[in-house]
Amino acid sequence: MCASIKLNVRRNQIRDVMISKKVDNGQYAFNVLGPLNTLLKIFSLNCNLQINTSLDNFCILFKYALTVTVLGVINFFTLYYKVINVYSQINASIKFTDLVQMVFDYFQYLVDVYNAYKYGRNVSIEYYKQYGNIDKILGVTNYPAIKKRIMKSIVFFLFSWFITSACDFAAWVLSFGWLTPIMYSVAYIFLLIKILTTLDLSAHAMQIECRLRSICDLLQHKYASLEPLPGVESDLLNNLNWFYSDACSRVNKLLTKKNLIIKPLCSSDHEVKWLCRCYLMLIEQSTFINNMFGIRFLLNSLSLLIDMIRFLNLAVRMLIGSQHTTYDAGYFPAVCSLLRLLMCVVILVNLVDNCEKVHRQTDNILNIADHILINRQPDEELRDTVTELRDLIRSRPIYFNIANFFRLNYSMLLSVASVVVTYTIILLQTIN
Repeated sequence: MCASIKLNVRRNQIRDVMISKKVDNGQYAFNVLGPLNTLLKIFSLNCNLQINTSLDNFCILFKYALTVTVLGVINFFTLYYKVINVYSQINASIKFTDLVQMVFDYFQYLVDVYNAYKYGRNVSIEYYKQYGNIDKILGVTNYPAIKKRIMKSIVFFLFSWFITSACDFAAWVLSFGWLTPIMYSVAYIFLLIKILTTLDLSAHAMQIECRLRSICDLLQHKYASLEPLPGVESDLLNNLNWFYSDACSRVNKLLTKKNLIIKPLCSSDHEVKWLCRCYLMLIEQSTFINNMFGIRFLLNSLSLLIDMIRFLNLAVRMLIGSQHTTYDAGYFPAVCSLLRLLMCVVILVNLVDNCEKVHRQTDNILNIADHILINRQPDEELRDTVTELRDLIRSRPIYFNIANFFRLNYSMLLSVASVVVTYTIILLQTIN
């Protein structure tokens, strides 16, 4: 019996050491992106490259050259076919936007591949190791929840992409026959690339949000352990019927969970100070994400903007009858174009929403810090530490930008909507 107990204890110790090593190396943070990286590898856009020898570098460059060449040949062959056989049959505005889109999409893909290679070498290893250092301090244990969120996004967008592409292809087959829609099918491939790129950025934003949420939960746990000020009767942060009920439930689950990877901190005033260090490391992580995706998503957003203008212009012209088709397909092509427009809108809204969730987590941390300083009785050391954390968040907020031109927030969506409507009206009025 004693031997069995000792063996189980030894196994648990070995398991804890192995888990701790995986956390230190950032392997858990990397594994949650596994399904997405598998899809990105198809187009050589995965940023998890590890180059140890010149042979590894040669193989990676050869794969990049192969995918770029194959997509380039397909893209420009279909463009040549359209110029010779198709463009004479369609409206000038549709022809112009399609030509711009095809050239721009391929140029954007070249930039995507270059940045995937630039930031996907050994620098990405250090990026994931940094998550290991953060998780060791915070005791992050919700890797399965992050992976589940990413998987839901992948399934939703792949299913939506397949349905909208299939409906659109069927609509144009009914309108022009088989050959012309096949030549336009390369647009579906580039739309898939834009979806995967956007999901990649969204997944990295989820990683930041999850760590900020852990900081928020640990700080709230510390708040619950402090004595309230005399005369303060209501406890809003721990009130399950108030705004913070979700955060309160997460803290309770955290305290009652038995199989934690790393024991959470904030059991002493000195350990609260480590939250400032974690936040500072998360700022570095967000800086890396902005550098890796800045130019890429600037071009990606412009491409989606052109797509939305093109689809809206095409749908309106099909509805008013200014674009004629070989066969009468009714309003089906117009409806399918509007569905593809909606798909582009959902892509942007999903990304911006994930980025806004990061901003909301920083607001929650500031709110809890204010409650500690005003409604609780922290000692002098804890008060200084919480004040330092609050000042750090206010002076250096975490946000995601597009090559420092503008930030990914809800205001951006209003600007995109305004641009789409404006340029669609210009195309409808000036190019007939």
